[in-house]
Amino acid sequence: MQTLAPGHADRQRGFTLLELMVVLLIIGIATALASVSMLGDSPAKALRQDAQRLAQLFMIAQNEARASARNIVWRHHATGYTFTHLPRRLSLPAHQAARARAAPAPALDPNRPLRARDWLSRNPVIVSIEPASDLVFDMDWVHGPLAITLASGGQTVRLSRMGDGHFVVLP
Repeated sequence: MQTLAPGHADRQRGFTLLELMVVLLIIGIATALASVSMLGDSPAKALRQDAQRLAQLFMIAQNEARASARNIVWRHHATGYTFTHLPRRLSLPAHQAARARAAPAPALDPNRPLRARDWLSRNPVIVSIEPASDLVFDMDWVHGPLAITLASGGQTVRLSRMGDGHFVVLP
């Protein structure tokens, strides 16, 4: 018969209080880091979400302009933006007609994706477009390079139109 060495039978099996406290400390630190990273930097996150939403809406606007054979212009201000149709019969090129703004065109249907929207950012958003012009979506399949910079609360995000017409958000 096998006998245990003296002293081994008295030993407890399990975790010590110190080991449990270290595990709880590690779990607490991991939870804190996860919550901070989840919430993130709110102004920067909101501006990036605005840029990602714009990239998707610009593709929708381009597709709708091609499908309806009507030019769509994107107009922005400090608190939001709108998409509007330009008149079917233009006496000026679309970019000049968008700048003229003589007869304001009605905003697109409020129940559609291209409805008027407010920026997600709490601070006013400053938009700069390179090359400087109004952003007009038309029936053309090939467009030149375009860069849009959104700035708000000390944060900036850049949208670029790629050669295939898609917009990407750059840091």
